[in-house]
Amino acid sequence: MAGSAHAPSMTKRLDLERRAFLDLLQMANTLAEPRELARQLVVLAQHLSGCEAVAVRLKSGPGYPYAAHLGFRDHFISQESDLIATDGAGHLLRDADRRPILACLCGKVLSCQLDRTRRFGTDRGSFISASTSELLASPEAGCLGQTRNRCCADGYETLGLFPIRRDDVTYGLIQCNDSRPGRLTVEGIDLMEHLAASAAHLFQLTMA
Repeated sequence: MAGSAHAPSMTKRLDLERRAFLDLLQMANTLAEPRELARQLVVLAQHLSGCEAVAVRLKSGPGYPYAAHLGFRDHFISQESDLIATDGAGHLLRDADRRPILACLCGKVLSCQLDRTRRFGTDRGSFISASTSELLASPEAGCLGQTRNRCCADGYETLGLFPIRRDDVTYGLIQCNDSRPGRLTVEGIDLMEHLAASAAHLFQLTMA
């Protein structure tokens, strides 16, 4: 029984991966601009993740503003697009290596500062929460550092942040939000991490 129940799930996953790979190949063949690739990527990511809201951040200057999004409210995008931390005078805050400090959980994922040993971290550096409200109320909240908590405040329970990274260069991330808890399954997380890794290759070509 277990084998017969698992087979359709595996078949569906492989079919989704195949379709995603073909879509990415089509994107690569067009050699579109990074923002155009981001717009195509959010459509694909929303389909694969099944989440209500999906966005892509891309490297631009010292920061990683949103390059494309679907399902998010405009005020959320306008308030959360800028991750660059500044002091009271508006000057960039930098770490010990003179790199600009990026705020919130997106900043931790982009800066490779996420604790991968915690239940909210993955081996590939992604951040996953099945319930942001439960996470913020748990003892592990202290391990997150300083966060804006905008996702939770706006009613998003499921949160997934998947770095678009290749050869130690971070080009951006894919963000998946949903008001329903537990929307990212183990298979879904694996699909999104594979999608982010494939997308990194495309952005390496178009953002070089």
